[in-house]
Amino acid sequence: MTDSSARRRRGRPPLDDENAVDEQECLRVALEAFAQSGFDGTSVREVARTLNISHGLLNAKFGSKRALWEAAVDHGMETLHAHMSRLPEKSADAGDIVERMRIACRNFVVGLTEMPAIVRLMNVEGASPSDRLDHIATKFFRRRTWPLQILLREGQQAGLFRNVHPTVPFTLLAHGAGALVALRPLLHAADAAQNNPIQDACEAADIIVQGLLVDRALMADSSALDTP
Repeated sequence: MTDSSARRRRGRPPLDDENAVDEQECLRVALEAFAQSGFDGTSVREVARTLNISHGLLNAKFGSKRALWEAAVDHGMETLHAHMSRLPEKSADAGDIVERMRIACRNFVVGLTEMPAIVRLMNVEGASPSDRLDHIATKFFRRRTWPLQILLREGQQAGLFRNVHPTVPFTLLAHGAGALVALRPLLHAADAAQNNPIQDACEAADIIVQGLLVDRALMADSSALDTP
């Protein structure tokens, strides 16, 4: 075999080249495509073209467009879950619950800088019922516990957090604070994107945690009114 034939050919790699597909990059590009165009509007051929690999190789790797969608969404959600789970060791201080919640929420929005398309995709998929939405809800909410849920429950039991369902802070975090990372074009259009997006998103996460805290002065006033 000559040196020229031993070298990788220019252009797209052959279908039998197992090293031709960088799976992480495939899933990132696919997630961007599904977030941009929706499931029906996304072409696997276009995803392959963006990756500069053959359409056949992408199909061989994932099997179908639906399988590629699931792999991309799963990768995005697992990335966020891993980020939120990076918490310091628990201490005996009751106030530690609030600090750990703040860190968990900040970690989540920092994770979104790696996967900003996941928020845009959830906006698309969450707007109407579908089997894809069922996949997301079942795998990542019914069968998975997020640190935010655990910390919220602990804080409520300690009398620190408001008695709200976990979907309230989670939605505010993902689609409120997270939007500062995921929807940069909107912020640019509104002339409001001069600041560091991560810093802005972390500040928004802090505001959400602050809003979860029970207003003890208000509770005292309410108790006083209830006293005969």
